This record gives sequence, C-alpha cells and structure tokens, in this order.
Amino acid sequence: MNLPVILDIALGLIFIYLILSLLASEIQELITTLLQWRAKHLKNSIELLVAGGSQTEQSDITKAEFLVQELYKDPLINTLNQQAKEKVEKEFRELTKKFDQKSLGVKQSAPSYIPSETFAVTLLETLKIPELINHVNNPSEEFKTNLHMILASYKELKTSINNPESESYQKIQRIYGNIDQNFKNFVNDELPDYVPDNLITSLSVLAQRSRIKIDDLREEMNQFKKEVETWFDRSMDRASGVYKRNAKGVAILIGVSVAILTNTDTFHLLRRLSQDSAIRSAITQSAIQQGSFLNNSDNRKQVEKLLGDASIPIGWQNISQQFEPLNTSRGNSVNSLLLGIWVVFKLICGWIVSGLAIAMGAPFWFDILNKVINVRNSGPKPVAYTKDQPPEK
Repeated sequence: MNLPVILDIALGLIFIYLILSLLASEIQELITTLLQWRAKHLKNSIELLVAGGSQTEQSDITKAEFLVQELYKDPLINTLNQQAKEKVEKEFRELTKKFDQKSLGVKQSAPSYIPSETFAVTLLETLKIPELINHVNNPSEEFKTNLHMILASYKELKTSINNPESESYQKIQRIYGNIDQNFKNFVNDELPDYVPDNLITSLSVLAQRSRIKIDDLREEMNQFKKEVETWFDRSMDRASGVYKRNAKGVAILIGVSVAILTNTDTFHLLRRLSQDSAIRSAITQSAIQQGSFLNNSDNRKQVEKLLGDASIPIGWQNISQQFEPLNTSRGNSVNSLLLGIWVVFKLICGWIVSGLAIAMGAPFWFDILNKVINVRNSGPKPVAYTKDQPPEK
C-alpha cells in the first residue's frame, strides 16, 4: 500500500469523523440548552463558593443555597437572564423540572454567565456591607476601624446588639461608636440571617489583603470589591474545568450512541476504504471540495446530503458485510461460535473507537482535515507577493 492510498484512507476516516462530530455537537448543544446544564452548574458552583466548599457543614450549605436564591433575585443578576415564552419550551422545562432534584427556582431559568463585577456588587449589597461601613462613625487614631474588623464582628451583630452587658457588644461599640436605635433596627431588620460562617471567614481574609494594600476605609472598600471579583473569577475558572470534564464525558456517551445508531464501525471503514477505490475516491473528493464548506456553521444543515453524495460505508445496511466472515467460514460449530464472538467483539470495539473519535469534536477533526489535505496536495500554496511586498527570506 503506497503513501497516496494511505493518505486517502486517512482523509476518508477524518471526513467521516468530522461529519458525525458535527451531528454529535448539535445533539449535545440541544440537550445542554434544553436542560440548562450551564446555568445549573454555575448556580451550584456559586453555592459551593459561598458555602466554603463541598466538605462544609450541612447548615452552611443550606444557608448558601438560600443566599444564592436571594442573589439571583437581585436586578443586576436577574436581568442577565431572559426566560423564553414559547409554549413548547415552557412545557419541556416544566417536564424536566419534575425530574430535577435542584431546580433553578420559580423562573425555571437562570443566566449561564455572571460577570465578576456584578457578582461582587450583588453579594456585598445583599450582605449590607456598604451600609455597615456608613454606620462607622468612630475611626479613632488609637483604634482605627478597618474592613477586616467589620467583617470579623459580622456574625456577632445579630446575637449581641441587644445585650449591652456582653463583651461582644463592647467590641461592636468600639467599631461603630455610639450604638443608637437606628443602628439596632438596621441590624435586627436588615442584616440577613442566612449567611454561611465560611463565607464571612473568606471575606475577612480578602478584607485583610485589602488592608495591606490600602489603609483608608473608603478606598479599602473599593479594593475589597476587586478582591471579591478576583476570588469569584478564580473559583469560576475551576468550575469551568469541572464543567468541561463533565461535558467531555457526555460527549463520549453521545459519540458512542451516534456510532451505534449509524453503525459506524472504524474497523469496517478501514477495510472498505482500503479495498474499494471507488468509495475511497468519492469520499476523498467530497472531503477536498467540502472542507472549507463545513467551516461555515450556516451550511451544516446539509450534512445528510453530504453523507449520501459521498457514499460513505456506514449505516445498518452494511451489517451483512460486517458479518461476512461468518457466511464464508468453514469448520465445526465450535470454530464458528468463536468466530461469531470475535466478529461481535470487533464490531463493539469498532463502535467504541468511532464514538471516542466523534467525541473529539468537529474543530479537532476540521484542523486535522486541513492538514491532511495540505499534505496530500504537496503542501500549502505559496504566499502571493507583489513588488511592494517582496517574499520573506
């Protein structure tokens, strides 16, 4: 087998994987959109962030879930999501909500992306941190109030504000000065009760970093907001990695399913492409002609037409050819049984290999396709130049 034939076989396989990868990608995107996996993963990631991780106490996890619900009701985040009004989509989401243990709430939808600045502003406003700073009126020289001290006493406000004899009350008084009735009403009525302890601890650490950089309370608040944004961005980067790993697993399942439903057996494809020059030539020409065509997402609806025009040897109509060794075998029943087991095993392995290849994704196979076409055509075209633009040396 010479090199041109090997390149044609490789080109044919890559083209088939590319076509099926486009189909699998569309299926996965449809499922992701209808089931809102991105929005749910984002919400769960934020809940873990404010709870302090998955290894925290159940009480903090419950508080974190309630706090995130309140964050999502804020206009800054709520307006990021526009729920569709179509009857079919609403009925489908109503159906999926019945099977979903953790729904997105009454609205049945949520944003798939939240800017870090929006999250920081919403979180601090929900915790009433800016209003607490406004109540600080005693920044003495010997006991200068800072944001870290305010956050460190956050959990003590609710329990000690009405008990002047407690040590915590004296600590609060040193921070906020004279505690009047307005401040007591603000603490009792406005401060939320559903704040996880780990969240306050994390924010206190961020506030301490802000104090190192800036010593003024007002400017420290601006720096603290930036620290919260960075904290959120880094956490979401890790959450994005988890989502990609989960999406890769789903892509493998969809790829194997597509391979089975279309009876795409890699080993059978290799045999047909190596033996049938007509099929190999048809697929090669389709790959060369349609390589740039597939790069346009608007033209992907013609995938079925491309499959038919290229005479690709996939589909269940080829099952008799895949079991052809059983029809031509001669020997006793034991040998026939072993041969049958081998044929079925090879068929299943062929499906799995095809499914893994399909799960690699259309962009991967499109890049490989272009490279193989360039190699087959003796390299890329030379760069055109003019007198004003001489060739590179």
